[in-house]
Amino acid sequence: MSDTSTFLFVYGTLRPTFDNAFSQYLRQRAHYMGDGWFPGQLLDLGSYPGAVYDRTSSATVRGTVYDIRKNSETVLTYLDYYEGVGSEFESPTEYIRAIVPVRCKGTLIDCWVYLYNHPSEDKTLIESGDYSHYLNQSR
Repeated sequence: MSDTSTFLFVYGTLRPTFDNAFSQYLRQRAHYMGDGWFPGQLLDLGSYPGAVYDRTSSATVRGTVYDIRKNSETVLTYLDYYEGVGSEFESPTEYIRAIVPVRCKGTLIDCWVYLYNHPSEDKTLIESGDYSHYLNQSR
Protein backbone atom coordinates (compact mmCIF):
# COMPACT_ATOMS: atom_id res chain seq x y z
CA MET A 1 0.00 0.00 0.00
CA SER A 2 1.31 3.44 -0.90
CA ASP A 3 1.27 6.58 1.23
CA THR A 4 -0.51 8.66 -1.40
CA SER A 5 -3.28 8.15 -3.93
CA THR A 6 -5.20 9.94 -6.63
CA PHE A 7 -8.30 7.85 -5.95
CA LEU A 8 -11.06 8.37 -3.40
CA PHE A 9 -13.57 5.83 -2.09
CA VAL A 10 -16.82 7.17 -0.60
CA TYR A 11 -19.46 5.07 1.14
CA GLY A 12 -21.94 7.51 2.70
CA THR A 13 -23.40 10.93 2.01
CA LEU A 14 -20.70 11.71 -0.59
CA ARG A 15 -21.95 8.96 -2.91
CA PRO A 16 -23.66 10.05 -6.15
CA THR A 17 -27.07 8.93 -4.83
CA PHE A 18 -26.97 11.84 -2.36
CA ASP A 19 -27.65 15.36 -3.54
CA ASN A 20 -25.90 17.62 -1.03
CA ALA A 21 -23.40 20.40 -1.73
CA PHE A 22 -20.37 18.25 -0.85
CA SER A 23 -21.48 15.31 -3.01
CA GLN A 24 -22.14 17.72 -5.90
CA TYR A 25 -18.72 19.32 -5.38
CA LEU A 26 -17.06 15.91 -5.62
CA ARG A 27 -18.99 14.88 -8.74
CA GLN A 28 -18.03 18.14 -10.47
CA ARG A 29 -14.30 17.72 -9.75
CA ALA A 30 -13.73 13.97 -9.98
CA HIS A 31 -14.08 11.20 -12.52
CA TYR A 32 -16.45 8.37 -11.59
CA MET A 33 -14.59 5.03 -11.77
CA GLY A 34 -17.30 2.65 -10.57
CA ASP A 35 -18.60 0.83 -7.54
CA GLY A 36 -16.16 -0.76 -5.14
CA TRP A 37 -15.75 -2.42 -1.76
CA PHE A 38 -13.26 -3.23 0.96
CA PRO A 39 -13.33 -5.69 3.90
CA GLY A 40 -14.66 -4.16 7.10
CA GLN A 41 -17.77 -2.94 8.85
CA LEU A 42 -20.18 -0.14 8.04
CA LEU A 43 -21.81 1.47 11.07
CA ASP A 44 -24.94 3.58 11.50
CA LEU A 45 -23.84 6.74 13.35
CA GLY A 46 -27.26 8.42 13.27
CA SER A 47 -27.68 10.60 10.19
CA TYR A 48 -24.60 9.26 8.41
CA PRO A 49 -22.39 6.14 8.41
CA GLY A 50 -18.86 5.34 9.51
CA ALA A 51 -16.59 2.65 8.09
CA VAL A 52 -13.99 0.50 9.82
CA TYR A 53 -11.35 -1.20 7.67
CA ASP A 54 -10.56 -4.78 8.70
CA ARG A 55 -8.58 -6.76 6.13
CA THR A 56 -9.56 -10.04 7.87
CA SER A 57 -13.31 -9.35 7.83
CA SER A 58 -15.72 -11.35 5.70
CA ALA A 59 -18.09 -8.35 5.80
CA THR A 60 -17.65 -5.55 3.27
CA VAL A 61 -18.11 -1.80 2.99
CA ARG A 62 -19.60 -0.85 -0.38
CA GLY A 63 -19.28 2.49 -2.09
CA THR A 64 -18.04 4.50 -5.05
CA VAL A 65 -14.53 5.03 -6.41
CA TYR A 66 -13.54 8.37 -7.93
CA ASP A 67 -10.37 9.42 -9.73
CA ILE A 68 -9.44 12.80 -8.22
CA ARG A 69 -6.00 13.22 -9.85
CA LYS A 70 -6.87 16.51 -11.61
CA ASN A 71 -7.96 18.20 -8.37
CA SER A 72 -6.69 15.91 -5.59
CA GLU A 73 -5.28 18.54 -3.23
CA THR A 74 -8.28 20.85 -3.56
CA VAL A 75 -10.83 18.04 -3.28
CA LEU A 76 -9.17 16.41 -0.26
CA THR A 77 -8.81 19.74 1.57
CA TYR A 78 -12.50 20.51 1.00
CA LEU A 79 -13.64 17.04 2.04
CA ASP A 80 -11.32 17.03 5.08
CA TYR A 81 -13.29 20.05 6.28
CA TYR A 82 -16.60 18.26 5.63
CA GLU A 83 -15.44 15.15 7.49
CA GLY A 84 -13.81 17.11 10.34
CA VAL A 85 -10.32 15.81 9.60
CA GLY A 86 -7.18 17.81 10.32
CA SER A 87 -5.20 19.56 13.01
CA GLU A 88 -7.75 22.37 13.33
CA PHE A 89 -10.31 19.91 14.73
CA GLU A 90 -10.36 18.61 18.29
CA SER A 91 -8.56 15.30 18.66
CA PRO A 92 -9.47 12.50 18.39
CA THR A 93 -11.46 13.39 15.30
CA GLU A 94 -14.50 11.31 14.38
CA TYR A 95 -12.82 10.31 11.11
CA ILE A 96 -9.31 9.87 9.81
CA ARG A 97 -8.32 9.85 6.17
CA ALA A 98 -6.32 6.73 5.29
CA ILE A 99 -5.34 4.74 2.22
CA VAL A 100 -7.18 1.44 1.89
CA PRO A 101 -7.03 -1.16 -0.90
CA VAL A 102 -10.45 -1.10 -2.59
CA ARG A 103 -11.69 -3.66 -5.10
CA CYS A 104 -13.18 -1.93 -8.17
CA LYS A 105 -13.93 -3.69 -11.47
CA GLY A 106 -11.86 -6.70 -10.41
CA THR A 107 -8.76 -4.67 -9.54
CA LEU A 108 -7.35 -3.52 -6.20
CA ILE A 109 -6.91 0.27 -6.12
CA ASP A 110 -5.30 2.15 -3.22
CA CYS A 111 -7.88 4.80 -2.34
CA TRP A 112 -8.20 7.55 0.21
CA VAL A 113 -11.07 6.66 2.56
CA TYR A 114 -12.53 8.49 5.56
CA LEU A 115 -12.56 5.85 8.32
CA TYR A 116 -14.44 6.02 11.61
CA ASN A 117 -12.00 6.84 14.41
CA HIS A 118 -14.01 6.31 17.62
CA PRO A 119 -15.00 3.15 19.53
CA SER A 120 -17.58 1.19 17.55
CA GLU A 121 -18.85 -1.43 20.01
CA ASP A 122 -22.14 0.40 20.73
CA LYS A 123 -22.89 1.30 17.09
CA THR A 124 -25.42 -0.47 14.87
CA LEU A 125 -23.83 -2.59 12.15
CA ILE A 126 -25.18 -2.02 8.63
CA GLU A 127 -25.14 -5.67 7.57
CA SER A 128 -25.41 -5.06 3.82
CA GLY A 129 -22.36 -2.79 3.96
CA ASP A 130 -24.23 -0.41 1.62
CA TYR A 131 -25.52 2.83 3.16
CA SER A 132 -27.83 3.73 0.24
CA HIS A 133 -29.42 0.26 0.35
CA TYR A 134 -29.73 0.51 4.14
CA LEU A 135 -31.58 3.83 3.93
CA ASN A 136 -33.96 2.51 1.27
CA GLN A 137 -34.72 -0.56 3.44
CA SER A 138 -35.41 1.67 6.47
CA ARG A 139 -38.12 3.68 4.69
